[in-house]
Amino acid sequence: MTSDGKNLTMTLPKNVKVLSLAFIVALMSAAPGCTRTKSSDVEESKRDPVIVLDDWWNVDYIKNGCEMYAKEGTPCPVTLSPERIVGQFDNELKVAFASESTCHGLSLLTLSPEMIQAAVKNPSAPATGKAKTMAGAQHWSLMFDFDGHQANQSGRGWSLVDPSQHVYNGEIKTTQTLAQDICKVVSGVGGSTD
Repeated sequence: MTSDGKNLTMTLPKNVKVLSLAFIVALMSAAPGCTRTKSSDVEESKRDPVIVLDDWWNVDYIKNGCEMYAKEGTPCPVTLSPERIVGQFDNELKVAFASESTCHGLSLLTLSPEMIQAAVKNPSAPATGKAKTMAGAQHWSLMFDFDGHQANQSGRGWSLVDPSQHVYNGEIKTTQTLAQDICKVVSGVGGSTD
């Protein structure tokens, strides 16, 4: 919502579904075959949960928001590019995540726009590095509704999607409390929800 009370809606580019599908296909090419044994089920359950910081979404969200703001006459500052805003926030969150005891045993990986572009360029190539780790694990996706007008994202929304596609939404207060909240949810520290 803008300061004058108007609602802002985000329209994602038409190619978002195509890019998502291409990335999923690339990730699946690195996943083990469809035939699973009991021992592979045990191995998978022993893997540390992976939280994927979806910077492809985060950067795109800022870009789309800035385009809408520009149409209303209040463009985003050019000194803070969407990539820089996301990068600075990521760095703070990674420090909070690494120093937070509730995050012990969890992994935080970044899905970058460059990873998506590589998957789109060559969808049949096997996933490597972080993409292979994401493909080989039941991962959670973490996305933010950032504002391109400010470097501090306090008060903005976050969404955490579990492997079964259940969504948990919250509001960013600090990166430390964000790390605590997401790690508690992923670890199953709290109660169950419907």
